[in-house]
Amino acid sequence: MKKIIKIIDAHTHVFPDKIAEKCRISVGTFYDLPMYTSGTISELEKIRNIHFMQDGIEYRIARQLICSPAVTASQTYNINRFISEQVAANRNLLGFGTLHPENENFEEVIDSIIDMNLCGIKFHSDFQHFNIDDKCMYPIYEYAAKKKLPVLFHMGDKKLDYSSPCRLKRVLEDIPELRVIAAHMGGYSRWNEAFSLPASDNLYFDISSYLSIIPKKIFFDFLERFGYSHFFFGSDFPMWNPYEMLKILLKYQLDETMLCGITHDNFMKFINIEEE
Repeated sequence: MKKIIKIIDAHTHVFPDKIAEKCRISVGTFYDLPMYTSGTISELEKIRNIHFMQDGIEYRIARQLICSPAVTASQTYNINRFISEQVAANRNLLGFGTLHPENENFEEVIDSIIDMNLCGIKFHSDFQHFNIDDKCMYPIYEYAAKKKLPVLFHMGDKKLDYSSPCRLKRVLEDIPELRVIAAHMGGYSRWNEAFSLPASDNLYFDISSYLSIIPKKIFFDFLERFGYSHFFFGSDFPMWNPYEMLKILLKYQLDETMLCGITHDNFMKFINIEEE
C-alpha cells in the first residue's frame, strides 16, 4: 500500500483573476525576485493536483491557507469577501482575512472576519506602511486576542524596518495573550534578531520563503529553541513553488513525527480543525 504524507501549505496568496498578473509584477518588482507563477485560484489548484513522489512516499498538498493584505483601508472588505468566497467554494482552502491600520471600525472588521468563517488576520506592514509595534495597533491586537483570532505577521525585510523581529518582541511582551504566526521564520534573513524572540506558547513560525536561504544548522537551532511543534510549512505561493520548498525540507532528513508535525499536524492543532 502506497504511503501518503499530507501537506498543509500555511502561507499562500491569491488574487482575483483580473488583477493577478498586475499583482505578480508589483510584488516581484518590490522584492526584486522572479515570481514562480501568478496567484490565481486556478494556479493554486494546479499545485494541489500535483502529487510529489520521493523514496516511495507520496507527498500531497491537502490544504492551503490563503490570504491577501489590504494596502488601503478601502480594500479591506472586498478582499475579505473574496477570500471567504474561495474558502466557501473549496473545502481544501482555509483563509485569513486582512485589516488595514486605517480601518477605524476594526472591531466590526474583526467580527466580520469571524462571521465569514476566516480563521485569522494577515498583516503585511511593509505594504501597509506601519510599524508592527506602533501603539495605535494595540487595540486591534487586543481585540483580536479577545476574539481568539490569531494574527499572521509578514516578518523581516532587507529594505524596511516595519516588521523587524525586535518590533515583534515588544508586541509579544506587551500583549502576551495574542496568538502570533511570525512568517518567514520570524525575520527572513535577520536570523540573530529572530532567534532572540521570547519562546512562548502563543508564538509560532512559518518557514515560507526561508528554506532556500537558511543554513541547515540555524534551522535546527530554531527548532530546538522554540520546539518543532511551533513551526508550520509554508511556501509563500505564488512567490515560490511549494514542492521545491518541500524538496529542501526533505533533505534535512527529519524523523517522521517531526516532518509530519511541521508539514501538517502542527497547523491542524493550531487552527483546531478535525481531520477529514
